[in-house]
This record gives sequence, C-alpha cells and structure tokens, in this order.
Amino acid sequence: MLQGALTNPISYDRFVGGEDSQALIESDVIVPEDMPDAINVIAVLGESVINDVVESDGKIQVNGQLKLNILYVADKDKKILRINKSMDFTHFLEISGVDSKCKSIVNCRVEHVDFSLINSRKMNVKAIVSISGRAFAKEKKEAIVGIQSDEGIEYLKKTIKLANIVGQNSAETFLKEQVKISDGEPNVSKILKTDIIIKPDEPKITDNRVIIQGSVHVYIMYEGDSKDEYGYEECDLNYANFIDVPGALSYMNANTYERVIEKNIEILPDESGDNRIIDIELVLKTDAVITEKDETEIPVDIYGINRNVEPVIEKIDAVSQQGRFKSQAIFKENVEFRNNVRRIIDVVAYPVLSDYALKDGKAILEGVIDYNIIYIGDNGNPMSYKDEAQFKTFLDVPMDDGDLFVDLKVTHIAYDIMAMKEAELKFVVDATVDAFKISKYDVLIDAKETEDLRSEENRHSITIYMVQKDDELWDIAKRYRTSKEEIIKVNELKDERILAGSKLIIPNKI
Repeated sequence: MLQGALTNPISYDRFVGGEDSQALIESDVIVPEDMPDAINVIAVLGESVINDVVESDGKIQVNGQLKLNILYVADKDKKILRINKSMDFTHFLEISGVDSKCKSIVNCRVEHVDFSLINSRKMNVKAIVSISGRAFAKEKKEAIVGIQSDEGIEYLKKTIKLANIVGQNSAETFLKEQVKISDGEPNVSKILKTDIIIKPDEPKITDNRVIIQGSVHVYIMYEGDSKDEYGYEECDLNYANFIDVPGALSYMNANTYERVIEKNIEILPDESGDNRIIDIELVLKTDAVITEKDETEIPVDIYGINRNVEPVIEKIDAVSQQGRFKSQAIFKENVEFRNNVRRIIDVVAYPVLSDYALKDGKAILEGVIDYNIIYIGDNGNPMSYKDEAQFKTFLDVPMDDGDLFVDLKVTHIAYDIMAMKEAELKFVVDATVDAFKISKYDVLIDAKETEDLRSEENRHSITIYMVQKDDELWDIAKRYRTSKEEIIKVNELKDERILAGSKLIIPNKI
C-alpha cells in the first residue's frame, strides 16, 4: 500500500444469479369413503405456498405446499362435490455462487393443472408450479479515497450508483370477516371454490419499521340447496400492520411480497337458522425488503507526475439500480364449445409466462392463459372445457438492461354466452416486475510506488501528440505523466473534450 493512502470501505450488493424453473407435482387422489362415486372431474384449483427458503452451497432450497381443490361430478345426483388435498414439496434452484450468507427473493405460482379420472374412486392430478428465485450477496471492498501529501498525484474520480439491501423481515396478519348472503341468492349448501386476490397499497417507511396496508378480495362460489343452483359472494378484507426492519429510514424504498398462508371458510346459520352467513378467516404473511440508493464519487485510477505510482484496480459487479413496476391488461378470448351451453358456472385460469425481455425501456412479457370453463350442458349436467389464450403485455421500465423478476396474476374473469355454443371471456392480468440493473465498476483498492525510471517517450520537455479515436484526456495525461489541467492550459482548450485527428502539445516534466 502506498504510504499515506487513505481508505474507506465500499459496501454493495452483488447479484449472484437467478433461475426460473418448474416443478411437476403429481398425486393420486382417493375419493373419501363418506363421499359418492365420481363420474367426471371437471376442475382442479391449485394454490402454491412457500413455507421456507434455505440458501446453501450452489442452490436455494424452496419448501412449500400445493393446495388442491378438486371439483368432481357425483354419479347419483350429478351434483358438484369438492375434495381438498394438500401436498408438501421441496424444489431446488441451482444457482452457482450461492451460499448460506446470501439473501434471496423467491416466488411460486401454479401455471397448469392436468387431471384424469382413473376409476370412480380414484383420480390423478398433475400440477406444474413455476418457481423463480434471485440471490444477492453483501460485499465490502476497502478502496483508496485519497493520499496524504498528494502533491504530484493525479486521480480519476467517477460517480458510482448503488442500490443496497438494508434489511428484510416478515410479519403475519390475521383477518376475519362474516359475509351475509345477498338477497335473492340461494342458501349455502357447500362452498365449492374460493379465489383470493391480495391488493397491497404502497408501503410506508418510518424509523426501523415498515407500515403495510391494503385489502384482500375474496370471491366465493357455492352450491345452493337444489341441483343446478349456484350462488356467488365476494368481499374485501382490509388489513394494516407493521414489520420491524432495523436500519430502515423514511427516505429508503420498500418492496413487499404477500401471500395467504392459512384460510378457513365456514358456513354459519343466520338468526332464522338458514345457512346464509359465510365466516372467513385468513392469515396473511408479508415479506418486506428495504433498499437504499446511494451515489458516491470514488477514485478509479491514479498516477504520479514526479513519482512512479501504479494502481491496483479490481472490477466489481454491483446492483446499481432497483425498481418495481406494475401494469394491468385485459385480454379477450372467443370460445367455441363442442356442445350447447345452458349456463357458465365459473372459470378457472392460470397465467403461464413463456418469455420475457427488457428492450428499449420496456419489459415485454409473453405467455398464455391456461383456462378451464365449468358449465351446464344440454343434458343438465356439469361439464368442463379447457383451452388456452395467448397474451402479450408491456411495462415501462426505465433501464437499458438488467435482470427481471416477474410475477403474474389473473385478478378478474368475466364471461358472456354469445350463442348456444359460443362465449366471450375477458381476463384481467396484473403484472409486477422487479428490475435489477447490474453495473461493472473499477475500484482502486491499492497503489504501489516503484523506482522505475520514465520511458524515453515522455522524457522530452514537449511532445506533439495526435489524438486517436476513443482517446480521453485522462489517458493521454497519464501516459505522459502530466496533468489534464496542464494540457488544457497549454492548448487553450475550453474543456476536456478532444477530437480524433487533432494535435495536442504535451508539456512534460523531466
């Protein structure tokens, strides 16, 4: 280390890597003994929940649970019945360079569910779960920021931008609501399907704390007292909570990741004894990640005019910019059924992301919506129709390059029967993209002084130099061991801009 060198640590987040992968989860499901035989499986609703994430050597272990809501048609009265089944899963994201000190963000969602009836008491279910993860490592470098008695020492300073993770934590919020069945809707015989959409507000940061709030939209489809009688109810459960994150300050940024980890839906009688109350209990888990933007000027190169000083430079890859961007788009799909449709009961849909890219300041997302329509056919029995609709959407992301962490949700579905065998579907798809720009920076970590004499080319008192393409004034001054200011003064330049082909007088100090 050069005598008198002053150092200061630079802390930054290094993007270790990421992976987008899929897990195939398969299971046979047995019809419970107290339930009638099945003649047809018409829909399977899949929901994936992450329980635990463990970073280790070269991989991120994701432990989760797949919750299935299986709807089948009974052989006796042709009613729709429901079977609930949960399956634990473990999946590994293979990311080189990951270790136990890394921090990660992980997301999972069901993209496709396939099902078949093996016999009247047994069915097979296969689900594809998309699992994505990004890993970051906290790094620190001791960088030279100055030298005592720096007479005759020239520095090249540049501003570097950093987006560092300050801390992260999570909190659970309990939500409860009782919904009264609307007038004109039938009594509740049994709950068939529950859709949950989380709508968080922008988080707010105070000292060492993140304040979260928003609402959870619950859509319930149920069967009435008689065959072919179905009812629908929906409500919003508002929530507010806080998450302790030491080091968080009001000027920083917060990203939150929400998921429902527990839900309990029960049917209750009203004051008349009729089943017209639905009791909803949810546990919402919110993960918060706090980041801080920093701009600092540091020396990235050094040389001596009267002393032979050699820089020791190390290149780093740092997260320089991070942002969250959201969009909502509506996609229409015309459907032609194989047979006549009396009534559409409901539609199940999963977004499947097939490709994404960052180009010209926009994130381009492409994929399909995997959908399953539950309807009543001409024979009066519940049936299903499966297909997929293509989609393409854009988000404004003010970055020229970077890594994208994408989440998609179908937040609303509308449908209209246009003719006996035709229907129109409308899907509302919400996209959330976390974008990370990775920048390469030179960091001056050391400087060494040697006794080497000047080369012959810069021993003259004056040198005439012809500027080459891509030359910068700093490089020329360093080569001839003079200063930029001297070159500007002697050549009467207005600033540091120089043109290829022009001639410069280089004042050397022998």
